[in-house]
Parts: sequence; structure tokens; C-alpha cells
Amino acid sequence: MSHRRTGMRLARRPLAVALALLGPAAVEAAAIDPAGLDPAIDPATPQATFNADFIHSSGGAIDLSRFERGNVTLAGIYRPNVLVNGEPIPGTREVAFRQVADSESAQPCFDRAMLLRFGLDTEKLKARTAGDGSVHSLGEAPFCGHLENYVPGATVDFDDGEQILHVTLPQAFLRSRARGYVSPEFWDQGEQAFMLNYNANTFQVRRNGQRSTDSYVSLNAGANLGGWRFRQAGSLSLRDGSNRWQNTQVYAQHDLTDARAQLTVGEAYTSGDILDSVRVRGVGIVSDQRMLPASQRGYAPVIRGVAESNAQVTVRQNGYVIHSTTVAPGAFQIDDLYPTGYGSDLQVTITEADGRTKTIMIPYTAVPQMLREGTARFGLWAGQVEESNLPDTPFIFQGTMQYGATTNTTLYAGGTASNSYVSGLVGAAVNLPFGAIALDVMGSRAAFRREGVRRGMSTRLRFSRSITSTGTTFGLVAQRFSTRDYLGVTDAARLRSRLRRGISGDVIGGERSHFDANIGQSLGDGQVSLTGSLADYWGRRSRSVDYTLAYGSSWRSFSYNVSVQRSRLGDVFGPASGDRRRGATDTTVYLSFSVPLGSAPSSPNLGASYNRGSGNGASIQARLNGTLARNDDLTYTLGAGRSESAARSTSSTGYANLGYRTYAGSYRAGASRDSGGGTQYSLGASGAIVAHRDGVTLAQELGETNAIIHAPGAVGARIESQAGARLDRYGNAVVRSLLPYQLNTVSIDPRGASHDVQLESTTETVAPRAGAFARLDYRTSVAQALLIHATRPDGRPLPFGASVYDAAGQVVGVVGQGSKVFVRGALAGAKLTVNWGDEEGGSCRIDVPESLDGLETHGLHRSLRARCTEAGPGLAMKKAA
Repeated sequence: MSHRRTGMRLARRPLAVALALLGPAAVEAAAIDPAGLDPAIDPATPQATFNADFIHSSGGAIDLSRFERGNVTLAGIYRPNVLVNGEPIPGTREVAFRQVADSESAQPCFDRAMLLRFGLDTEKLKARTAGDGSVHSLGEAPFCGHLENYVPGATVDFDDGEQILHVTLPQAFLRSRARGYVSPEFWDQGEQAFMLNYNANTFQVRRNGQRSTDSYVSLNAGANLGGWRFRQAGSLSLRDGSNRWQNTQVYAQHDLTDARAQLTVGEAYTSGDILDSVRVRGVGIVSDQRMLPASQRGYAPVIRGVAESNAQVTVRQNGYVIHSTTVAPGAFQIDDLYPTGYGSDLQVTITEADGRTKTIMIPYTAVPQMLREGTARFGLWAGQVEESNLPDTPFIFQGTMQYGATTNTTLYAGGTASNSYVSGLVGAAVNLPFGAIALDVMGSRAAFRREGVRRGMSTRLRFSRSITSTGTTFGLVAQRFSTRDYLGVTDAARLRSRLRRGISGDVIGGERSHFDANIGQSLGDGQVSLTGSLADYWGRRSRSVDYTLAYGSSWRSFSYNVSVQRSRLGDVFGPASGDRRRGATDTTVYLSFSVPLGSAPSSPNLGASYNRGSGNGASIQARLNGTLARNDDLTYTLGAGRSESAARSTSSTGYANLGYRTYAGSYRAGASRDSGGGTQYSLGASGAIVAHRDGVTLAQELGETNAIIHAPGAVGARIESQAGARLDRYGNAVVRSLLPYQLNTVSIDPRGASHDVQLESTTETVAPRAGAFARLDYRTSVAQALLIHATRPDGRPLPFGASVYDAAGQVVGVVGQGSKVFVRGALAGAKLTVNWGDEEGGSCRIDVPESLDGLETHGLHRSLRARCTEAGPGLAMKKAA
């Protein structure tokens, strides 16, 4: 127990301290075993004896016996974090501690249901202990202490200071389960809540008397009601007076726990791990691998690019805007995209401060899906196809299945049926010594009234490999060959629509081959990466080529990057002549470096970059960025640049950007001006609003799965591992991006909260379901700290070491030197009892004033002088406590 360990630490104190504070008995005990206490010592025997003669007090007799056994745990109800064999156990909120006969400290109480939550297998326990008369049988009634009498070999240790209850159970008596397993009974459905996630920005360019304003608002609204998660995602785009609203997804979702799957009703994307991803309005039932233990089980790509100025970056998938943000000049990275389906490439448009645009394509294809032997994964969808560039909405049924046939082989198949269209796929993924390979063949048949029947085949080969010895990673290499008449389900629907309108269908479905690559290679202290795609088409001489080749490294605190990127050019003011004609391509070479100006974490960074395009001239930029507040809440970037166009004309630019992150969201502002009089302005804000039973809480942008913290009175306390997040004036906060179906530990940092607030627990553990708003309650007590200079009725000081109790019999303080009592938790008007013995007159009572406002304040506490009046026999008080 923790009190025994405390006693052992006391026995190891230096001799000088022992002679000053301890009596002869303690010195003799220390001499018996210098390394610690004698193992034969009875737990009830004092582990340290204090000699009261060394303490000069005029308060009378001093009772120090309660300090002789270290950190004694008092009886009561506790809310500890429970660790079983080192693993946290959710769902255990309160544990009763009761006094037992042979222990100075109160012991935790257990029952059968609690031990089952700990993972105990009662059948194994019964089978392995049959015939052992010393083992007590587990009943429904709770028992306190001596867990080893019920589970042989079990131990219990309570850390009173950290409020952690350590329990060890022999592995032989535990249920067999994979590492990271969390029982579905602990999956927290969360509480009813309404949410609105928003991301808004406006971007204005002025040049040569022209002005272009582009604004974007992304809204993700939803509600959690009765186990259902209702979500609506859409975006509003406004450009120069015109506006357009797009619904990205509208759906309701519910867990199918027994099937380890999700039921989705509404608009959503089918998964693209086997078949092409399609946006469907209907019903889907799809396996959710996150419901499996962490050891038995994922993807949105990282977008990297280069901006020459304050630029807007817009990401589209299947014609829908799924992300938009503003970036400073230089290299940028977007790694927080919401997954919206696999198998559809991303179109990234960079709009520069002068209106020029670049478009790059990012391959978005899943790696081979290997499953463990004997496990399966499935997906079923039925509904109407909903694509932005498809005028018709044909009905579609799609199904996929994966099965781990052996340790190294996964078989998979899929099929799609639509209006006069059918396709099927079979394939296998094999884990070989030189990498994982997935090979599949897909056939399609589409019937048309005017063009008859089109039949085609498509073969796809995917490869993934990581070579540790050379530092080479083939994140994804995929090659696809298709015959001329092969059609995907959306190609067939598009062709049917064109034929119905009397338009030729020769250009539909003409992709002959498609190659994607995502390769990384360690080189020196840095990393070379290649991301690109190559596609050509039947009947066309054009070939689509997009790629980014980059190298990044560092030397001490100096970091640098080199990249080459191919992109398409455009202009927000319309087609331009020369090198910037609409649809032209550009190959850009980019160089940059960054170095901190100091060794402190808050030191600013100095950076510079050089950018040269094959059709856009060259530019050079210098920037200074850093933070202006603690915890990186306020960031800034200042910079200047000079550019030379293909026509040899030069211009200079200066720019400034500010970013501010609070618990209620993040805010951005930027401006730039060039020597030609062109200007650019941008504003942005992102965050969330969550309504729940304790009120309305403002928060940073939410993730899929979140938690609502409620700690009354702890306004200002920060949430650990959540930059900028803190409790609002109602004691509420939202913790974002929790991992579903597995344990998440959420801790509160009391710094920043009032010193009058005491948190009984600063850490809670929860395993939320996907999309849930789990509720985490932290018990708090709000009471001011008091320093009371109290005397007995006759004016004599109180005995040193006497205990101070509140009206509920809980210890709230101890009498110190000079008859001073430091009390935390004493409310105005409280009645405090001081107890120092069992004899008559061994206690007295202190009456705290009804108002504390007029008391003298010293630092973090208030002080008062009080007379301790007679309260009766001390023995009665001690027994009551």
C-alpha cells in the first residue's frame, strides 16, 4: 500500500533529520534495517515514532499518533483512475473505501460486476481454484480489502496523492483479448448535443483598376440524438456578387455494434478501397475497422505546395469544394482534410495575390487492404448516384467483400449494378517478401439504345513496400490498364445522358492507362519524395501529367527544401495572353531555407525562398515569423519579395499576416501590396458552436469524435494536449478529435483557474463511439482558503497537530505552529471542529463568519482571528469522523 511505501521513505531519511524529529524508538528501528523497514514488522505497528518533547507548544498535549503510519487513507468515497495491470479502465467512477480490522488505512471495496469490468474471467478463476478452501467464492455482495482472498495473487495499491488505484490480476484469471481491446460495454454513446462547425475566409485582389473578391464559408452542422448522429456538410462560395451553395453530404449514422459496422442513411461517399468511390444518396452498411482493438486494425493525403504570395488554396474532390484556406508565401502543407471517400483524386487550386492561379492534382488512392487471417470486411450501398457533373441520378447498388484467407493473402470482390449497367471485380492482395501486391480484374457491361452494348476490362496492379536498409518507401505505386469500351458507373451514366440529348459519346470513358506514384527515399539527413500521376486516353493525343519532386533536410537548426512541381495556369480575371493563357502548364523550381534567431522556444524564425517557373519568371521572398503570446496563441509573419515576369518587368511586394487562436476558435488576417499598386486582403475564421445540457460552448474546429468537459467553477483551466483550449466561464470546454472505440485520457491543467477551486480529479478516461460527444464530469469544490489564528476560550493556543473537521466530518486542516490553522474548503458560515483528544474538553468549535468579503487578504488566502468555543467531548467527534 502507498502508506507502507511512505513509511519506508521516512526510514531512509538522513540521520540528522531523524535525530531532530524522531524519538529513540525510531532510531532503533532504523538501525535494525538501514535499507528500509524490517519485513517482519506488523502493518499496525508504528513505522515512525515522533517525540513530542522536541516540539515546543503551549497548547497542551500533542497527539501525533496519526502521523506515525505514513500516508493513511481515510474512509470515504473516492473517484480514482483505476489501472488494471497498468491499463486504464473506463466506467469506474466512484470507489468506496472502508475501514477493515487489520489495516490502518481504509481499503477499497469491490464487487463481482467491478471485477468483471476489470477483465476477470470467473469461469477460469473457478476452474483453477476448485478445491482450494482458502479462496473465497465471489458473490454479488461487495467486499472491502483482501482481494487476494478472492483472486489468488491479486494486489491492490492506492496512490492517495495521485488518486490512482493500481490493481494487478494474474493473467491466468483474465479473459483472453487482444492488446488495446475495449469492451463495447464501455463505448460511450455520449450525450445529446447540437453542433455547428464553420470555416470562413474572404480573399480580395485589386489590380489595374480591377477587383476580384472570393469568399468561402464551409458549414458542418449536426445533432446527436438517441444514438443517431445527424450531419450536414456544405459550402457557400461567393465571387464578385454571385454565389453558389453546394451540399457535400447530408446523412444520419448509427452504430451496428454486433456487426462492427456503421449504418448510414442519406448522402455519403462509398469507400474506394476496392471499387471507385461514388457519391450516393441512399443507405449504406459498412464495416468499421476502428471497432476492432488497436492491435487488430488507416487515410487522407497530405497536400504540399508552394505559394509565391499571400495565396488562397482551394481543394476540390469530384467537383465539390472540401477545403479552403489562406497561406503565406512559401511552402505550405495541408494535413487536416476530412476523409470524404477513397479513390478520387484531389484538385488543388492556388490563387496568388495578383490573381494568378495554379492547379495541381493529388493522387488519392488507397494502399492494398490486407486483413488478418479469418477476419472479414464488407460494404453495401443502395441509392441514387449524386455527382455534381452528372445531370441524371441513376439508381445504384454496390457491394464489396474482403476476407483474410491466410496469414499473407486477402481475397476481395465487388460488384456494381445500375440502369442497364453491371460490373464486377475480383482480386487478391498478397504480402510477399519484397512488398505487398494487390492485383484485380474488373469487367463492365453497359447497354445503350443507340450504341448497343459496350463491354470492357480493366486491370489494376498496386504495390506497397518499405525498405528499411535503404530508407526507401513506396507508399503507393498503382498501374491501371483499361480497354477502349471499359466504363465506370459514372462514365456510363454520363454517356447515357449525352446520348439522350443527341450528343456523340465517343469521348466518354476513354482512359487507357493511369499511373500513380508516391515514393520516398532517405538521402543524407533529409528525405526525397515523389508524388505524381500520369494518365492517357483512347482517341486523344493529350496526356495528363502532374508531379511534385521534393527534397528537405536540416543542418543543426538550419533547414532547407528544394522542389520541382508541375501545375496548370489560369487567372481569376479571365484568360490572359502569352505564357499565362488558360490551360497552360508550368514547371516550377522552388528553393527555401529557415533558421531560428535564438535558442529560446519563442525565438522568431528567419526564412527566404526562391521560385522560378518555366512560364512565369522568378521571385525571391524573405520573411520573419514567430509568436507574440504565451502558448503560441498569437502568431505573425512579416515579409517582402521581389519578382520578375517573363517579360522582364519587375515588382516588389510587402506583406503581413496575423493568426490568433483561442478556446473559441482561430482567426486570421493578411494584407499585401506590390510596387505596381496591386493589393490583396484576406480574413479568415474557424471554430465551432456546441449546444448541450449545460449551455452553449464555443470551441475550436471539431473533429469527428469529441468530448464535452464540465468542471463547475474551474474557469480558465487549460486542457492538456489541446493548444488554446480552456474552460469558459461556465466551466465547460470541448475537447476535439478523440479516437473512437479506444481509450482517450483527457487531463485538465488547473493553472489559470481560481485558487479557490479544488479539482478532486484532473484526469478522466473515456472510449467514445464514433461521432459522439462524450461527457466528462470533473468534480470541483469552490471554497476560499483561510488562515485562521484561533485560540481556546481562555486565550491559550490550540494544541499543535490537532485535526480540523467540517460539518460532514471530513478533515479540512491541521493546527500548525502558533495556533494557526490553514483551511481549504471552508465556506462562509461554516462550523469547524478542532479535535485533539478523547477526554472531556478535547475539542472546540470555530465559527466562520457569514461573509468573507471584509477579511484581510494575504497572497492567495484570507486570514481571520477567531475564538474556538467549547464543543463537548472530543471522543464523540473522533468516532463521528
